[in-house]
Amino acid sequence: MPVKLRTYWKRYLLGAVALLVVLAVGGPLFYARVIEGDAAAPLAVGAGQTAATGELSGTYTVSAGSESGYRVHEILGGQSIDAVGRTRDVSGSATLSGSQVTAGEITVQLATVTSDQARRDNQFTGNIMNVAEYPTATFRLTQPVDLGAGFTGGDRATADATGELTVRGVTRPVTFPVTAVRNGTGIDVSGSVPVAFADFGVTPPSIGDFVKVDPTGQIEFLLKLAPAS
Repeated sequence: MPVKLRTYWKRYLLGAVALLVVLAVGGPLFYARVIEGDAAAPLAVGAGQTAATGELSGTYTVSAGSESGYRVHEILGGQSIDAVGRTRDVSGSATLSGSQVTAGEITVQLATVTSDQARRDNQFTGNIMNVAEYPTATFRLTQPVDLGAGFTGGDRATADATGELTVRGVTRPVTFPVTAVRNGTGIDVSGSVPVAFADFGVTPPSIGDFVKVDPTGQIEFLLKLAPAS
């Protein structure tokens, strides 16, 4: 083989090796920072609600603007990512007696939960949640939640909610903090429920050491409660 040709092939091979190294190291970084981008901020009640009006006691229903979903930490090729999926297909109701929430139940339609990646959504609705068999996740309040006397006058309240969370046909007791504020005649409520996937028969997906999903995550929600007509 002529010297020039041997030199060309050496350069070609070195270039190919260098490209593979760049793809192995830089590919996940490019995906995490450019394709995946920044994760959506946690769901939370806003700061610009309308002044509270009307009687507080009564029954409220989940209305337009409500949202729920998941947040879970992933490792992709050594890059740290927060995966977030959301849906506005949320329904339910809550009953208040004064500033005390005496009953409540929320249902989320899991088939409509989407993230910014179709491959993740296919995993979520298929192998992970099996929405064909278990189309919904529900939470039912089992203990009253006292939002405090100041909530009646419009103060923002934070309290613990205790109830039963049902996912994939498995029901577990949960306790988590919620934040609530009156918004005109309605009430805005947000919170985050910590979840260990194994408790609900869910195995986090993984591909060797390249893709790993944490064994725990969060169920986030923002509820817009309107007085029942």
